[in-house]
Amino acid sequence: MKKKILINAKYPEEKRVAIVEGDQLVDFYVEVSAKEHLKGNIYKGKIARIEPGLQAAFVDFGPKKQGFLQMREVSEENFQKKVEGRRPRIQDVLTKGQELIVQVEKDERDTKGASLTTYISIPGRYIVMMPGQQRVGISRKIEDREDRERLKEIFSSLKLPKDMGFILRTAGSDKTSEDLSNDLKYLTKLWSKILAEAKKVSAPALIYKEQDIAVRTVRDYLTDDVTEVLIDDQTAHKNTKQFLTKTLPWRKINIKYYKDGKPIFLKHNLEEQIARLNERHVYLPSKGYLVIDKTEALTAIDVNSGRSRKEENVEATALRTNLEAAEEVARQFRLRDIGGLIVIDFIDMESSKNRRTVETTLKNALSLDKAHTEISGISKFGMVEMTRERMRTAYFEAINRQCEACNGAGIVMTDEMVAITAFREMHTRAAKGGIKAITCTLPVESMNYLINVKRNEIDQIEKEDKVAISLKADAKLPTGQYTITVEKTEEEKARAAEERRAEHKAGHRAGHRAEHKAEHKAEHKAEHKAEAEGEDKAEPEGEHKAEPEGEHKAEAKRKPRRRSRGRRRPRRGASAEVDSGATPESQQENQEAKPEIVHHESPLE
Repeated sequence: MKKKILINAKYPEEKRVAIVEGDQLVDFYVEVSAKEHLKGNIYKGKIARIEPGLQAAFVDFGPKKQGFLQMREVSEENFQKKVEGRRPRIQDVLTKGQELIVQVEKDERDTKGASLTTYISIPGRYIVMMPGQQRVGISRKIEDREDRERLKEIFSSLKLPKDMGFILRTAGSDKTSEDLSNDLKYLTKLWSKILAEAKKVSAPALIYKEQDIAVRTVRDYLTDDVTEVLIDDQTAHKNTKQFLTKTLPWRKINIKYYKDGKPIFLKHNLEEQIARLNERHVYLPSKGYLVIDKTEALTAIDVNSGRSRKEENVEATALRTNLEAAEEVARQFRLRDIGGLIVIDFIDMESSKNRRTVETTLKNALSLDKAHTEISGISKFGMVEMTRERMRTAYFEAINRQCEACNGAGIVMTDEMVAITAFREMHTRAAKGGIKAITCTLPVESMNYLINVKRNEIDQIEKEDKVAISLKADAKLPTGQYTITVEKTEEEKARAAEERRAEHKAGHRAGHRAEHKAEHKAEHKAEHKAEAEGEDKAEPEGEHKAEPEGEHKAEAKRKPRRRSRGRRRPRRGASAEVDSGATPESQQENQEAKPEIVHHESPLE
């Protein structure tokens, strides 16, 4: 079926791209101005720090969050020194402050910075150029052996630059040598411009920005089965035409500027389909449905038969629902850009033939996806484990933020449980002692429950623990949350202040002790070195004088005393030993000093 590409770039806050077959949405992605798209950009960065434990480096390349560069993403040409005979370690081949040309491989996500690589790749219409690499390959999606052999011959006939790697994209499977040669010239000029820009600037700096969403779409998704491209923004339309003039001057492509007053997506009945991408349930033609749940580690998809009752038996119903689910799952991957680890729970089937049929259907549906996928077979539990490359920021993540009420869990405590939890915490704090007053703020419903059900228990806590408890209702407080503030007694405040002072003194004492030890060690080392130099000068080579036996014995007695570093002075705050030969007055002074010293050493006692 013929396809259309619709580009909604009219509003700078949100730019959207939809690929449709007839009236069905088959691919969709969005770019939000609040979340800048960095993937594909090339930067000149500087290594901020090296982490041997992770075998990775953090690179300052411009944005606030530093980029993450793993050892396996560092090419040998960036090594500061060669390592032979063993696997190189990042701390041996890179140095702090070293400048690198890096490319963003994955955008920032949650608290993680962008993933970087030094293996640069620059995509064209038909070819991907990889500077610094030597391999020449063909896309894995081109599976026909004859086509692969023909393309290898065409590649070998081209004048390929030295120290360059290339991959032929799927879009170039049916192209001539002239088409590939023109694309190669465009990429070669682009790389020369990038190198020239890198020499001009100092790190951190952006030296190549990936094309905008309209140009990227045409470059990556414009195939022979696309009959029309509609763009509703004049600037985006102009940039796209210019790009195609450079890369495909000989080809006539039906790219139109959409001028109709009716929104472009509304005219093609897409808004309703896009709105459903936020929903957890996806319904199938047979009245079965999918349930899609995303967790921190993976995405779980559950297949349910729902109201499907048209088949003869349970096995036939399961097969039909699973076949529909396999095709719809692959479509949802593209629309929602679900990436990472994915687990699909199909309906159990007894027939091994039916399981193989579902596996084949799923693999065929995934073959239309540009993202790389790896899939396992259906296990005896009906589960399929697979991974999918994350191509861009997922639509769900791009337009949503975490809920403050549930912190992303999707559920909140009931009003009664909020009240009980707050009551339990107040009781615990009051029982610990040292509390003068407790103030608890709750949502209105939870407040009513505490007043009506737990009033007597609260009065009892106030009497037993001698604590004043105040309850406040706040209609603006999110459901499922509460706050507790505590006022401590004067005695507790004084004790806490004393603990802080004692901790401060202990830290100061430990620092002084370490400093004194380092100074003493340095003095001893200097003294030992001076003595060694003096001995060397006193005994020139070839003039060794015999020493009397008594001097040898005296020297042997002195040496152990030097190695033991002599008796140290008593450390500040440490108790001094009372010498048996000391005067009674000094003994009395030492005995009187001990209790004060013990108090400083262990203030909590």
